Amino acid sequence: MHPIAIIADDLTGALDSAAGFAQRGLKTRVVTEIDDFTDALHGGALQVVAVSTGTRDGSLDAALAMLRAITAALGSFDGVIFKKIDSRLKGHIAAEVAQLAQGRALPVLACPAIPRLGRFVQGGAVTGAGVDSPISVAERLGSGLGTAPTIPEARTNADIDAALPDRLDSHIYVGAAGLAEALARRLAPDAPAPARPALPAPLIMAIGSRDPVTLAQVAQLSLRVIAAPDGIVPEFTMAPVTLVQMTAQTLDLDPRVAAAGFSSGIARAIAANAPRSLFMCGGETAQAILTRLGIKRLDLLGEVLPGVPLSRCADTGLTVITKSGGFGAAPLLADMLAMMDQPRGPSTGPHIGPIA
Repeated sequence: MHPIAIIADDLTGALDSAAGFAQRGLKTRVVTEIDDFTDALHGGALQVVAVSTGTRDGSLDAALAMLRAITAALGSFDGVIFKKIDSRLKGHIAAEVAQLAQGRALPVLACPAIPRLGRFVQGGAVTGAGVDSPISVAERLGSGLGTAPTIPEARTNADIDAALPDRLDSHIYVGAAGLAEALARRLAPDAPAPARPALPAPLIMAIGSRDPVTLAQVAQLSLRVIAAPDGIVPEFTMAPVTLVQMTAQTLDLDPRVAAAGFSSGIARAIAANAPRSLFMCGGETAQAILTRLGIKRLDLLGEVLPGVPLSRCADTGLTVITKSGGFGAAPLLADMLAMMDQPRGPSTGPHIGPIA
């Protein structure tokens, strides 16, 4: 089997695209550091390695510097390269893909469709759910590739499956979860149905996203919500499920300041309470919390529900669940909590070290 290298511009994207491979039984890891990416990619023990570059919302110069480091880390890698992009084509897509393609005489196949979410590629443009007007894929990829990319029409998973070449290592792939899932189906076509995932309690839910989709999901829960105004997390007593939600209080507060405070508060709460599971909503929220905890490597176990990756910290054993802010139907969080294991006495969660 060809090994897979996934390069994503945010953490939830890395987890979302890698989850389909883990769901089919492939040994899969997500990392956030270049050194860990290099070690995992060339160590031989893993079949799929994804790295989160954290470049979607940063500067172009920072994105190019990071992609140059990624290109160097790939070195003579001869497996399949998949560039995970936002399905609505946000971020420094043209520059990152061009940098990744440098030195590799391979054409690009680009397909940001996610049919299960109602997001398609028609006439070379992204259309469907959450897309106000068609977004040209070729325009967002720019002219820096030399050879024009292949942009298949994609309304169904079968369309994406049919667009894959006979030899997977003959292209560089650029797309979202739909294309990643198609690659996983090709690589492991006879994978058994995944087992029901274990979601051990106690669980902390850290809701940093203010997306209306997430707010509607939280509103359906019959849980006490611990508010974190401006990101300030109060002390609390651990329950089987503890929901902490960042709320806005000061109108002119820099959102980055609030997010930094929220991630610090959640990390302190985890260190103090040792939960067995952690749910994080929002890519920036997840990245910030894991950084505060010193967690740089996650082994993918699959999905709790479609589009909700499940992983385990490679160093501490903490179960980690993530969701992007704008994803999912209103009952999604309630459906997830219905799958929780009930606690069997005091928390025996993994030890998390002190937070700097």
